[in-house]
Amino acid sequence: MPQTLDLSLRPPQGEVFSAKQRFRVLVAGRRFGKSYLACIELFVAAINRPGETFFYCAPTYRMAKDIAWKTLKKIIPKEYIRSKNETDLRLELVNGSTIELKGTENAMALRGRSLAGVVLDEAAFMESEVWFEVIRPALADKQGWALFISTPDGTASWFYDLWCYCEEDKTGDWIRWCYTTIDGGNVPAHEVEAARAQLDSRTFRQEFEASFENLTGLVAISFSDDNISTEAQDISVLPLLLGVDFNVDPMSGICAVKKDDTLYVFDEIMMRGGATTWDFAEEVTRRYGVDRRVLACPDPTGGARKTSGVGVTDHTILRRSGFTVQSPRSPWKIRDKITAVNTALLDASGTRRTYIHPRCKELIKSLRTLTYAPGTGLPNKNLGVDHAFDAFGYLVLQQFNLAKPEAMGTTTYRLY
Repeated sequence: MPQTLDLSLRPPQGEVFSAKQRFRVLVAGRRFGKSYLACIELFVAAINRPGETFFYCAPTYRMAKDIAWKTLKKIIPKEYIRSKNETDLRLELVNGSTIELKGTENAMALRGRSLAGVVLDEAAFMESEVWFEVIRPALADKQGWALFISTPDGTASWFYDLWCYCEEDKTGDWIRWCYTTIDGGNVPAHEVEAARAQLDSRTFRQEFEASFENLTGLVAISFSDDNISTEAQDISVLPLLLGVDFNVDPMSGICAVKKDDTLYVFDEIMMRGGATTWDFAEEVTRRYGVDRRVLACPDPTGGARKTSGVGVTDHTILRRSGFTVQSPRSPWKIRDKITAVNTALLDASGTRRTYIHPRCKELIKSLRTLTYAPGTGLPNKNLGVDHAFDAFGYLVLQQFNLAKPEAMGTTTYRLY
């Protein structure tokens, strides 16, 4: 086997790599170089312990393949590789060691293996049983090591508890580090500053400064009286932008126009008593006329759901009512909607891109009172104030281009 390797790590990565503790926890900002470090760690360990098995674990199989597979094949010289399996994401080295990439979405399928070492990449986004019930027992007979690397995901998580445990540990087996994106040296400072205008302050701290943010209290942390303005008026020559939540009671609509990258929310439609999507569309037309161009930004699940019980989907009803429907083909994550709302209200650079008229009482109430459910990091739907928030969220996600472009879809169908 060749003895000379040309592998390099930046100083913060090298500090983690060189540590002798059995269990290491690295919390770092985006693009720090966590996954590259993970691949180096696994390769060197596999060289030094012939005949052993090592795992790289990510939250999903697809993430494992996208994040680490190409990197591993790139850094490991071909003469070190005896065989590789592109389907199972498995590399066997000439010394008999194997490196296997695994998704943890079906953690129980990983049980029963004996491991000499494991990297848990984006560990904060895995279920706790992945570590406690599957990986930890698999390390026992070989006295294997574990490297946890992740961006944070709030304080209401097992990974945060693990982070805190490192400080309390008396065995000397555990150690932790926290590095920002800038510390990694892969992203220039001006790019990080540009990201401030794309994210709300809490999300920016979490994603780029590696801060564990406490997801308790108000969901719309960026909202204040500065977002409320009587200048948020309709501009009839512009398209009517309509955020829609297809809840049966109430069915919620948020009405806005967009000018110079600023959203002006001037009205809301809250229909109770079992109103159908047809009823909702008729109310929009009654208020704004049949000739007004309406760009509807609804709940993406309405492309399949039939809440009106008439054999067609909610999106189809909107299209047949003369509206242009703008929606991705699959739903956004809840965290993306929360980030979009807070960023539109006040981004991390201090810019407000949304103003709301005082008449929008339900939306204002929702922004002022919707809180997280205890211990979940998710909005508390039991409060009954989330529907206007959701409709507003769909609107800003679409209008500020926060959906992934490849998932976007626009359809139009007009009847006269």
